[in-house]
Amino acid sequence: MKTKLGFVLFLAALLLPGPTMAQDEVDLMSIGRALPLVTRAELEESLAWHQALVDSAGIDEDERMKAIAAIEQIQTRLVDGDFRVGDQLVFFVENEPEFPDTLIVEAGPSVLIPNVGTVSLKGILRSELQDHLTRELSRFLRFPIVRVRPTIRLTMGGTIGRPGFYTFPAGLPIGDAIMLAGGPTGVSRMGSIKILREGGVLYSGDEVTRSIAQGDTFDQLGLRPGDEINIPEKLFTTTRLITWGVGLGTFLLLGIRFYGGR
Repeated sequence: MKTKLGFVLFLAALLLPGPTMAQDEVDLMSIGRALPLVTRAELEESLAWHQALVDSAGIDEDERMKAIAAIEQIQTRLVDGDFRVGDQLVFFVENEPEFPDTLIVEAGPSVLIPNVGTVSLKGILRSELQDHLTRELSRFLRFPIVRVRPTIRLTMGGTIGRPGFYTFPAGLPIGDAIMLAGGPTGVSRMGSIKILREGGVLYSGDEVTRSIAQGDTFDQLGLRPGDEINIPEKLFTTTRLITWGVGLGTFLLLGIRFYGGR
């Protein structure tokens, strides 16, 4: 019995994938083009469209559930805003060098700006951030010219050139981000690409490839820090076939020796 158990464990070790190596963080905050961010009016329009979809008679159950999930996501953005603790904001105030070039979102959510104080970001969308901070600084400065770029920290995983943790502009198209992370590899299965959140699938397959083709951004898809873009490996690759072949050959060889020696 012990011999047979050892044989099974040995075979499992051959066939199961090995551990992946941890990746160094790569900061791409200042790289890439940023497109306009989603406005409150656009979110409200999208909310109405999804609600009409849910109420329509001809929709199948799968599409209805996706529409309901989209409604919940949009409503959360409209009420709570887009910012979470740990988010980084690239920040610039013209002719005011004493201000920091990066703000970190704290509990609230809020940001602490030197000589200004704590500024709440509760209910603020990324597209509203620049006007919001300009109004706050106008209480202390005369006609401040503010430039701010919200960013988002994501994991780029699976069969991508340089997997790891990235900080991107929130208005960066998803396709651009994939290329900045090294792009797909020769064994990537792009048709099965997934966007994951807290262990669950947020978007997958055609939903993601269509968004990439349309040039959709992280902000348009409502992504938030901690989400992962994952490109699975093709089912049949040279490496996998070799591994399976070696495993099968070892299984047959050891089986012949084991049963032949009885």
